[in-house]
Amino acid sequence: METKWKSFSALTKDELYALLNLRQQVFVVEQDCPFIDADFKDQDCDHLLAYQNNELAGYLRVAKPGKRYEGPEIARVLTAEKIRRQGAGKILTKEAIEFCASKYPNQEIGLSAQYRLTNFYESFGFVPQGEVYLEDDIEHIKMTFTPHSNLKNIIQWRFGIHPLLLLGGIISIGIIGSSFIKEVDVSQLNWVAKIDDRAISKDKYEIYLESIAQSRKTGLIESDPENILERMIDEELLIQRGIDLGMIENDTEIRSTIIQKMIGSIIAETNDLRISKQDLEDFYSRNKDLFTPSPKLRILKLSFDRNKKVAGDQARDLLIQGNLSAAKSLAENEVISLPNVLLPAMKIREYIGPSLTQIALSLEEGEVSELIELDGNFHLLVPLQKIISSAPEFNNVYQQVESEFIRFKGEELLDEYLEDLRNWYDVVKANDL
Repeated sequence: METKWKSFSALTKDELYALLNLRQQVFVVEQDCPFIDADFKDQDCDHLLAYQNNELAGYLRVAKPGKRYEGPEIARVLTAEKIRRQGAGKILTKEAIEFCASKYPNQEIGLSAQYRLTNFYESFGFVPQGEVYLEDDIEHIKMTFTPHSNLKNIIQWRFGIHPLLLLGGIISIGIIGSSFIKEVDVSQLNWVAKIDDRAISKDKYEIYLESIAQSRKTGLIESDPENILERMIDEELLIQRGIDLGMIENDTEIRSTIIQKMIGSIIAETNDLRISKQDLEDFYSRNKDLFTPSPKLRILKLSFDRNKKVAGDQARDLLIQGNLSAAKSLAENEVISLPNVLLPAMKIREYIGPSLTQIALSLEEGEVSELIELDGNFHLLVPLQKIISSAPEFNNVYQQVESEFIRFKGEELLDEYLEDLRNWYDVVKANDL
């Protein structure tokens, strides 16, 4: 299952239509609950889209802090019927928690859970708050999650999950996120355990303990402090050993995870962009080619063996005279013939290659090209029909312009960040020595 996050403004029309359709399938039809799903709250949300075989199969949204709860809210969590009971819901919920913790750090996450799913959300560390209530005639209960309480995953090791199974994920998360291990002056005693010359911060350890205490109605039990410390040591040992074994340098999956997480965290700043209509109009004016439909051509292409240049010259003369059938009779039989229909330039490129496509675009409708020598053969091109579209009106492509503007700003942020990294670190090329 592939997932991606989109702000409302970055959603394409097709993506928006697909997610509304899936929400209605699940919440309205399957649950037999007529309600207004398009509630005008999507505009203030980030949307997680999950795909299986290029088809939308899972979804949730995260509302900004202050909309319903003081912190961010996870809502509309669903999976298509055909992928249920495969763990997809857990993947989506985990991603939502990580997203909230990254974008809205140290803020309590809230959700209005269907009461029958209380145990499901409790498994992630959500805690029920208050009484059960009806929402759209279905029993719900408010649940909250303190971001650092996701360390409940550490406790789960006591229930049979072997640490080595989580090594790859631990390494990537440990490298990307803020490590609870830091170099300290051992004389200061602001640590609870040491691994070689690095120490586990006492502050971080106490935050872990507090999060566990808040996630349980009964608070901490006697064995928790020691168990938590042991698991924190285990995590750091695995991370350090993975680094020592060269997993960061040699494991392409871990490297890819780190790179994608870094890029995602950098361009996530575009979610908070304040974009004015004037910004978009200026961007559109500078980049009209991006939004102008590709030229469409109906092309005749005749090819000749390298030893039959004379036949090519004769065919060109016949084409100029308008004798198409005679010109065709002199040409070689094409292995793959161009369809006798209007095709966009990118599609024509697939048939005849970039060089011939560029020449075809430069010709006027009905104009016969010179004999073109390419790849050891000779070719003639005639645009039988040519349509060049003008740039559309700004208002007709507003959403497309907005999405492209956001993508462009994301690339700018990434370029600036990489430039800063080149200044922070000492980069030396062997060829420059």
